[in-house]
Amino acid sequence: MDITKYRLHRGDISELSKRFPAFDQFKDADRFGWHKWVDQTTGLGYLERMVLFIGKSGYGKSTTVNALIGRPILETSDVEACTRECQCLDFHIGNNYWLSLGDLPGIGESLERDVEYLKLYSDFFSYASAIVHVLRADTRDYAVDEQAVRHLTQASELKRKVIYALGQCDKVEPITRHLHQAPTVEQLKNIDLKLREVAKVFSPHHPVVPYSAETGWNMAVLSNEIVRVALSE
Repeated sequence: MDITKYRLHRGDISELSKRFPAFDQFKDADRFGWHKWVDQTTGLGYLERMVLFIGKSGYGKSTTVNALIGRPILETSDVEACTRECQCLDFHIGNNYWLSLGDLPGIGESLERDVEYLKLYSDFFSYASAIVHVLRADTRDYAVDEQAVRHLTQASELKRKVIYALGQCDKVEPITRHLHQAPTVEQLKNIDLKLREVAKVFSPHHPVVPYSAETGWNMAVLSNEIVRVALSE
């Protein structure tokens, strides 16, 4: 099966590791579990591990990827979807090996779009070394996400790839006027309740990771988990 991704950025792994040192572990990874890709422009092949970011439209997938690299490369919007295909940021690891961060379209726009996007998700899932399912901490409705999970992760090996990332923790009540990097004690209590709720709904294989891409809180924990899962394939 051939799948197509659209590269928006090509850089070096140091762009990630200087912010989050865990990404340096890809340099010493064994040479199993890498997938071959062919650049349609040059015809040259290379090997990569892919980390996919999925979730409902408007939940912060693109913002999360931008926070990992530290630059707003992926377009973001609070009112409309910005992604229609798999947009990737590729980072050279060494020799012919690359790490690719792939941003897939957000589900939940419409039933027609969901059919199209879930097919796209399914095509990429088998290639991914890790799948970051981005959820919002300030919502109670996970019905669309739950339905997608049931459809896409019926095989146990796919469930082991999924990291549930509970984003926008800075918006959890009680919200303060000042933007702190870390949540307040009161917010942490509610975040803990939300983590339990997410674990009950999705029965995750790995611990749910709470974070805020806007403030940077717990982004290092998320990056550590991404690397750990991606290299355990």
